[in-house]
Amino acid sequence: DIRFTIGDTRFQALNIIYEKFLRTVPSHSHGSGSYEIHYVPNGYGRARINGRFYDILPGTLYVTGPHVEHAQTPHLEDPMCEYCIYLKAEKRRRSQPVTGSEADGSGQILALLEKTPFWFGQDTHNVSPLVEDLFTELENRYTGYQLQVESLLRQILIRLVRNFEEKK
Repeated sequence: DIRFTIGDTRFQALNIIYEKFLRTVPSHSHGSGSYEIHYVPNGYGRARINGRFYDILPGTLYVTGPHVEHAQTPHLEDPMCEYCIYLKAEKRRRSQPVTGSEADGSGQILALLEKTPFWFGQDTHNVSPLVEDLFTELENRYTGYQLQVESLLRQILIRLVRNFEEKK
C-alpha cells in the first residue's frame, strides 16, 4: 500500500513489477487517472500504442496514461525485460489545503503529466538507477523502505516528465 502526494494530487502504486516477456501482452487500456510507466533495461520487442507500432530496445522509456490502448510483443530471440509501475492519480478536493505547490514546481509537473497521456522514447534523464533502487528497496525492505519508495516514486515521476518536457 504505497501512496504519495505531489501538489494537489494523491498517487497510489497499484502494481510495481519486473517481468521478462515471453508472451504477447494483448491490447488494453486503463481508466481515468491511471498511468503505467514502462522502462526496458534490456531485450527487444514491439509495442502497438493507439494503433501505431514502436520498436522497443534497451533504454526505452514510455508512459501510457488514461485510455491509451497499448500492447507489447517480445522478440523471442532476445525478449525484452521491463520494469512497470502502475499508478492511480486522484486530485484532492479543493477543501483540503495545498501548500507550496507553486513554489516547488509541482503544479508544472502535474500539468505536464496530465497533458501527456502517452510518450515514447529513450531515457535521457536517468530514470534507470531510480527504478533499480526502487526494486532493491521493495525486495530488501530495509528500515524506512516505505518512505524511501515514496521518495523514489516522486523522483521517477519528475524525471519522467523531464524526459518529455518541451523546452521553450
